[in-house]
Amino acid sequence: MRSKRASIKFIEKSYKLYEQKMYHVAYSILHDEGLAEDAVQEAFVKLMKHNVYFEEPLSDDCKRYIITVIKNSSIDIYNRKKREQEVIYFPGENPEIKNISLQNSAEEYADIEELASVLPAEYYLVVNCLAVKNLSVKETANELGITEANVRKRFERVKTMLKTIVKGSNRYGTEKQLRKSETL
Repeated sequence: MRSKRASIKFIEKSYKLYEQKMYHVAYSILHDEGLAEDAVQEAFVKLMKHNVYFEEPLSDDCKRYIITVIKNSSIDIYNRKKREQEVIYFPGENPEIKNISLQNSAEEYADIEELASVLPAEYYLVVNCLAVKNLSVKETANELGITEANVRKRFERVKTMLKTIVKGSNRYGTEKQLRKSETL
């Protein structure tokens, strides 16, 4: 059985040999510098977790294995990013929704205000930034002083809350209970 020390030395050699090549493979899949760097890091973490070891880091088998690991890591990140984008709903991107006129009737504004009054303040702020001000997730995160992941999660929760409210089967209970249950 090989020692952990041998595996660590293998990882160090592999990093020196393949880090740039792995970055280029990841970048060709992801088309984003930051995500490509994340993919390389994720790939090396996988190699370390699984205690991968090859006698010779320059062997063809080792190269193929490392390329497979970086491709899979890159594809995982790509799919994760794609799912995140599907979760976030932007009114301007949905073909089913017609352009809403800025001259809404007083009744429509009352409906909007009623829905906004049901949402806890932190969720309303996220909706306001994303849907009303048309800010990106990153801009919203900067404006509200929270992480981008938090912005996405809050927006996802808002959609769930509004769907249940609109359907009339509010699983959260009364408005007061809704506000208490969703404070983060």
